[in-house]
Amino acid sequence: MNYLFNASGRDRITLWYLDNRSIRKKSVPNRTWIFVTGAVHDLEFLSGQLDEVEWIRYSWDERRDIYGLLKGIRIDLNPSCIRRMVEAIDVIGLGRKLMVYNADINPSLRYLSENNLTLFPLESPDFLDIVPEITQIEATTYGKELKSIVLDGKHIDPSRRESYAGIAHRIQESGIVIYGNYGKQTEMILERIGRMGIDIPGYRIIRGNSYESYGQVHYNCNRISMSGRLCIESSSFTFSEAGLPGLIEVSRISSVPLETASVITPGTAVSSMEVSFALKKGVLVPLYKNDHEAEKTVRELIATDRGGLVLQPDPGLYRNVYEIDFSSMYPSIIVRHNLSPETITRGVGQEIPGTPYRVRTDRTGFLSEALSHLLSRRLYYKSIRDREHIYAQRDTALKWMLLTSFGYTGYKNAKFGRIEVHESITSTGRWAMTRSMRIAESMGFKVIHGIVDSLWIEGDGDVDTLLEKIREETRIDIVMDGHYAWILFLPSRSGIGALNRYLGLRTDGTYKARGIEVRRSDVPDICRKFQMEAMKLFENCFTPEAIVSKRGKYKVLKDRYTNSMHTFPEEDFYINVSPSRRMEEYGVNNISRIVMKKWKSMGHEISPGENVSVKVVNWKMRVVEPASGKGSIDYAFYRKYVLRAFEAFDYLVECAARAQGSGKSAYKGLYFFSEN
Repeated sequence: MNYLFNASGRDRITLWYLDNRSIRKKSVPNRTWIFVTGAVHDLEFLSGQLDEVEWIRYSWDERRDIYGLLKGIRIDLNPSCIRRMVEAIDVIGLGRKLMVYNADINPSLRYLSENNLTLFPLESPDFLDIVPEITQIEATTYGKELKSIVLDGKHIDPSRRESYAGIAHRIQESGIVIYGNYGKQTEMILERIGRMGIDIPGYRIIRGNSYESYGQVHYNCNRISMSGRLCIESSSFTFSEAGLPGLIEVSRISSVPLETASVITPGTAVSSMEVSFALKKGVLVPLYKNDHEAEKTVRELIATDRGGLVLQPDPGLYRNVYEIDFSSMYPSIIVRHNLSPETITRGVGQEIPGTPYRVRTDRTGFLSEALSHLLSRRLYYKSIRDREHIYAQRDTALKWMLLTSFGYTGYKNAKFGRIEVHESITSTGRWAMTRSMRIAESMGFKVIHGIVDSLWIEGDGDVDTLLEKIREETRIDIVMDGHYAWILFLPSRSGIGALNRYLGLRTDGTYKARGIEVRRSDVPDICRKFQMEAMKLFENCFTPEAIVSKRGKYKVLKDRYTNSMHTFPEEDFYINVSPSRRMEEYGVNNISRIVMKKWKSMGHEISPGENVSVKVVNWKMRVVEPASGKGSIDYAFYRKYVLRAFEAFDYLVECAARAQGSGKSAYKGLYFFSEN
């Protein structure tokens, strides 16, 4: 079978095919072009300069961007020469007097898009992927010592030469290598293989980096690139969220090679998909954006510069609650309401609620057309995700791409973004949420909470009719995400309702939890274990009376966790620590600084955003150890974590006790957590 699964190179593109489980490569020349436009006299001056260079080939041409037809100069050249050519054009054009297009596009993406080639092609969306042989390597370390190695799910002895020979053999056989390198484990394995003289493909280390995104610090660990292999680091965001099937789906949709797809963000994948779509449509891709934010009055700025609609819930226990969700709300608004940089106007078109803008409907906008395929594909996988795990993984990958597609419309460097589109999307979203609330209230429901694209409503009305009315009026698909026998909205430390901390028991006996320890990665497993046991205890308690009836067993459960912590396995006390700054930048001796200092003494510098697993041996003396290291557990330190894990369920029992027999559908009230 002739199956394209990778493309690489610049002036020559290597296409990698899978043919009856064997890998075949084809190398093809890759000549390309850029387009330059501007004032006629500036273009004529540029052409005169180009005439002075004998090897440059150019022609006067007409091309279109998303706004319309442009006259300019097409310059034919190799991809490796584009950067120098752009620098020369900047000098000739005195900065940005000349606009350059199609100049900074990934060569593989461009070749695939312009030649209508697809990575990991599927005859039907529900077909399974065909992939080369895969090997997976994971390991744990203590300092610079390898403690354990897992090869393709099997533990092997890190002290034996045969183990490393086996790893090298599996790498030689494989087309895809999935490895863990967050603590440089795989680097250590490859170095040891090399010292032993065992043959492996040539490889290089690409240094990691820290970066900030949406106010959080993240870390890309050192990556490994290996000759003739696709190497995927297992902590990469898309792989860790959606597995290999999800990563392949991102590669397929965005025309980005699999190894590149594993290290870029979902937002970059969306941007790549839009660029690929533009190339297929013959639309120019700008090197620099030139559509600055238009002037606004103060009144217009206040009206439009807002985000999604968020309601503040009253903390407490509510019964008979429905959660209704808009499906991919913001991308749906872009597609269904035809929002795109070239369709937003201040003159003609359909009014956009809450803004001074209008949207043209006489033509399909570039952005809405580009996202329509991604949206329909995601909704399809969402509808069949319960059939096979692979469909759920593809759905997850596309969900993240769609989530970030909205943010990129307002990003200053987005190729096809514009702040007015961003403002129109959020304004339409607020309008859709407000209209949905009014419709729900007119049908006898009470709105108790709402976040951007989700509403929680209480009542006995006809939910199916409600959803149909909302769909008709907003033109956005909305579904019932859950029917809760009860849902507990938790208070914040100040006592008022937290926006995204709740626990709900659905009528089918399943739970949904957000913001509590069972969903957090920065607390020890003992906290998650307690909450899972508590949820098991209350799983058949659909009324306040039933919850209260378990109060005695709940107290026994709490006593076991507070009085018998020493009986739990050591692994339950490991904590994931992710420093947000460098060690010298911390003003207090908190756990992040202590961990960084410990690791430095072991010969490893922890970078901001890097995640390490530790255990606290003696908090009074500020002694911590790697999760797999020596030393006992400081149970007094962990006690505060366990007590905090109790709080959500203490509040549940208290609310249930006050609600039982009252005849009310809910118990609401301020609540202040005790400081432990």
